[in-house]
Amino acid sequence: MTDEQVLQFVQISAHALGLPADTERVSRVAAHFQRTAAMAQQLDQVDCPADLEIAEIYCPKPIAS
Repeated sequence: MTDEQVLQFVQISAHALGLPADTERVSRVAAHFQRTAAMAQQLDQVDCPADLEIAEIYCPKPIAS
């Protein structure tokens, strides 16, 4: 995404969620969004087999009656 597209995405998302979207806030959120996307892209390039780290299985405790 280009910088302009990220700004538009943040503005539209904030509007849809009813969140404050002044220019400064949108710029800060867009910067964090781009930084997070860059980190995710780097992690996505790591050759890591799925069974290397087994995810925890969520088993809720039974509700006592």
